[in-house]
Parts: sequence; C-alpha cells; structure tokens
Amino acid sequence: MDGSMGGKPVHYLADGQRVLSGGFLKLHMVDVASPPQYEAELFIGFDSKANDFVAHWLDRFGAAGARVVASGTRQGQRLVLNFPYAEGAFRDTFLWRPASTSWTLLLESQRADGSWGSFASYTLTPRAAR
Repeated sequence: MDGSMGGKPVHYLADGQRVLSGGFLKLHMVDVASPPQYEAELFIGFDSKANDFVAHWLDRFGAAGARVVASGTRQGQRLVLNFPYAEGAFRDTFLWRPASTSWTLLLESQRADGSWGSFASYTLTPRAAR
C-alpha cells in the first residue's frame, strides 16, 4: 500500500480478510517505519436491508476518532464511504482496477465551503504484483 498523505510519501503493509462469519471485510494497515507511526483497521460490511455499506475506521489515535460510522454505496467498481465527523466530513473512495489487479483509495476531507480536498491517496497491490 503506497501513496501520499499530506503531500508526503507513505508506505504501509496491508492485509484484507473476511471476518465475523464473512459479515465484514477487515483491512489492516501498518506503516513500515520501525516502530510504526501509524496503524489502522477498517471494517466494511454490506447491509442488505438498507442496500448500502457501513464502515468503521479504527486507528492508533483512539476512541475519539472512532465515534463515527460511515455509510456508502457501490457503483460498478467504485465504493464511496462517507464519514460525517462533527469537525468535518471525510469521504473514502475505493476503486478496483482489474487491468492492474490493484485498488486505489482516495481519502478526502470536506472544506468549510463544501468542496472536497485530497487528504491522502494510496494504491493497494498484491505482494506478488510488486
């Protein structure tokens, strides 16, 4: 998982797996620094009754940032998750790129004027493809 955050390059090891009887996909991310400076787990599940996705982002910064659950929709190869944080909304967009067997992940924050700005962007590739 390579990309940039705040304009600076970042590199994480990432692992995805189905958990809780397949009800969620868990994406675990940890940076390669020693000791790691960032670690997170993202849980994404599909609510068949509401026909949408829910997501919970947990990271090393603790419970304060974990109070918000995202909701989102999938259109084709794109999954967009919206996190309505009190201090400003975030939007996570996953895009599957079958030609390269990779995912892109764009994290955006909503500005005061309602527009969106890039917070971080990543490309997730299988280890065999590196």
